Amino acid sequence: MTNDTLYGYYLQQDVLPTVGHFEEYADLVAHEEHRRRLFTDKLHLPPAMFRGARLLEFGPDAGENSLVFAQWGADCTLAEPNRKAHDTIRKYFAKFDQTQRLRALRSEDLVQYPVPVGDAERFDVVDAEGFIYTIQPTSLWLEKCARLTRVGGFLVVFHCEAYGGFMELMLKVIHSRFRALTGLAPQLAAERLYQTKWDSIPHKRRMESWTMDVLMNPFVRLKYFLEPRALCDEAQAAGWSLYSAWPHYADVLDVHWFKRTLSAEQLARLRADFLKRSRVSHLFGRKHFLACVEPDLEPNLWSLLTATDGLIDQYDVAGAEQCIQQLHRLETLLQSDAVISEPVDREASLQTVRSYLRLFPLLTEGRPEAIAEFCNQDAGFILTWGMPSHFTVFQKTAVSGTA
Repeated sequence: MTNDTLYGYYLQQDVLPTVGHFEEYADLVAHEEHRRRLFTDKLHLPPAMFRGARLLEFGPDAGENSLVFAQWGADCTLAEPNRKAHDTIRKYFAKFDQTQRLRALRSEDLVQYPVPVGDAERFDVVDAEGFIYTIQPTSLWLEKCARLTRVGGFLVVFHCEAYGGFMELMLKVIHSRFRALTGLAPQLAAERLYQTKWDSIPHKRRMESWTMDVLMNPFVRLKYFLEPRALCDEAQAAGWSLYSAWPHYADVLDVHWFKRTLSAEQLARLRADFLKRSRVSHLFGRKHFLACVEPDLEPNLWSLLTATDGLIDQYDVAGAEQCIQQLHRLETLLQSDAVISEPVDREASLQTVRSYLRLFPLLTEGRPEAIAEFCNQDAGFILTWGMPSHFTVFQKTAVSGTA
């Protein structure tokens, strides 16, 4: 077995990556409420839109999200290449009385999944959360999903965003460095470093699942993370239009007469500008909108990202110094009038930057006990998770040329 695909990596593991271990109906009720708020308030796809819809979900893992789609009235076809998850999926659907909504459970991955021969067999919704960003090039899955979806149908995507991935990459750097210094196994190292941080947030999954799914996952790396501007441009070329995103990709601050219709080019230009001004917001997971585009910001942030990603494989002083330099620049930016922030958000992000500026010397000196103490006591470090998790919804607006 190889790590050529994310599901190939998962097949080597003893735990499913995202299973929440629903025991009672109350567990599903709580999960449904979370998904309802996400889809209604943020993605503008309320549950009523799924009633009677033909839904294809790629990579459902244990099928907990699938159960919610079924509750909303969707006829679910699930494509899960990890056959170890199939029994859990079937048991979940039976336990919560949704077996009639499980129309098919298949083992093909997205690339292998057969293209329907006619429009009647295409889907109203294709949902792909948690893996699709690992398929490269991006155009491959955008074009394939366009062939699987009816005109007017939706593609729901969860992915790791490049600038928002900084904190996630830093967690991997710390974990990798700590393991190299101590010789500890991945799970024990994660517990020593992140137990306090992990316990600070509400969650259903277990820490061993998060360790496997993030800290040790070879696909949680910069080369797989998606940049929203490029993603939207490639989607448009494949016959999709941006419907919604969280965080926002469209320029939600633009104001014009309701009868005026903007061209695709105008929308793309507004979106590009809005995204440039949102990079720091994505990085910290807090509101830090730029009053104007800073020409040097993206190159500086990309330098921070590439240096951080490199430290995962081999910790070295030069890479650490590059990160420190860019963090000092971020600190200066956050203190300036160029950033529009609430005072509490500005102070929290400054605290985070200064936390990392204190952490890097400990990593460079190679003091494992001091590193573990810092990770379990520093408030700025404990409270910040960044914004790596983005949702994007596209609507099919054109007939695929290969459909």
